[in-house]
Amino acid sequence: MTMNTLETKVVEPASPARPSDAWRHLSIGAMSRAAVLVALVIVGQAIAPSFLSLANIHVILLAVAAIGIMAYGMTLVVITGEIDLSIAGIAILSCVAGGLLIPTGSATLVIGATLLTGLVVGLVNGVLVAALGIPSLIATLGMLGISRALANIASGGQALYPEAITAYLWLGRGNIAGIPVPVVLLIVLGAAAIALTKYSIFGRELYATGGNVRAAALSGVNVVGVRTTVFIISGACAALAGMLESARLSYINPAGLEGMELSVLAVTVLGGAALAGGSGSIAGTLVAALIIGIVNNLLNQFGVSIYLQQVVTAAVILAVVLPGMRQRGIAK
Repeated sequence: MTMNTLETKVVEPASPARPSDAWRHLSIGAMSRAAVLVALVIVGQAIAPSFLSLANIHVILLAVAAIGIMAYGMTLVVITGEIDLSIAGIAILSCVAGGLLIPTGSATLVIGATLLTGLVVGLVNGVLVAALGIPSLIATLGMLGISRALANIASGGQALYPEAITAYLWLGRGNIAGIPVPVVLLIVLGAAAIALTKYSIFGRELYATGGNVRAAALSGVNVVGVRTTVFIISGACAALAGMLESARLSYINPAGLEGMELSVLAVTVLGGAALAGGSGSIAGTLVAALIIGIVNNLLNQFGVSIYLQQVVTAAVILAVVLPGMRQRGIAK
C-alpha cells in the first residue's frame, strides 16, 4: 500500500497539465479564429472592392502593429497565469523618458532611453509579482497609475516633438523593401516569439509555470525567474510599441494610449490565452490582432461611430471565444 501511495504522489503533478486536452482546445480556438478571419476578408472584399488593395492592407497592418507587439508581451505574461495592466503606462513613460533627450539630437540616446525605461519598469513589475508575491492585477494596476503620473510630471503635461530625430521617425514612418517598419517589426518579433515559446527550454518552462506552478517548481523550473522575465519582455514590448506609435504620429503625448491595456488584453484573450494560465499562442494573438484590425477598418470605411465599433468588436470576440470555452467546460 505504501508503494502505491508513493507512486501516485510521484506521477500526480504531471497530470493536471493534460497536454492532449490543451491541444484539442487550442485547435478548436484556432479553427474559430481562422474561420472568422477568412469570413471577414471575404465579406470585406465583397462590400468594399478596395478592401484588399495594397494601400488598405498597409492601413490595417499599421493599425494593428503597436497593439500586436504589446499583445505578444501580454500573451507571455498571461501564459504564466499573470496579467500586466501597466503596459499603456509603461509605453507612455518610456516615450517621455526618451523624449526628454530629444534636445541632445542623438537618436541612440532617445531610442535607448525609451527601451531601457520599458525594461526597467518591467523588471520592477516582475520583482513585485514574482519575488514579493503581490498579485499581478494589483501590482500592474498600481504601476499603470504611477507610470502615467510620472510621465505627466516629467513632461510637465506637455507633448514632446521628435521631428529632429529622423531615425526615431523612421521607426514609425519608414519602410523596408516597401513594407512599413512597424509591420516588419510585428512580423519579425512574432516569429521570434513563436520560436521562443515553441522551440526553447524557456518556452516549456513558460507553459509549465502557467499550467501548474507547484509541479513546475518541483520539476526544477525557476518559477520566479520565468515570471520576472515575462514582465521584462512585456515592458520592452510596451516601450517599443509606444515608440512606434509616437514616431508614426510625430509627437509624444503624455496622456495618450488611454485604455490601450484593455484592448491588448482583449486581443490576447481572443488569441486563445486563458487568464488562468497554461495556454495561449503568439500565432493566435497575431490572428486575433488582424481580426480586430479588419473589423475596425471595415467599420471605419462605413463611418460607424466609435461607440458602435466597440460593441461590434466585443461581439466578435465573444463569437470566437465562446466555442472554445464551451468545449473546455464540457471537457472538465
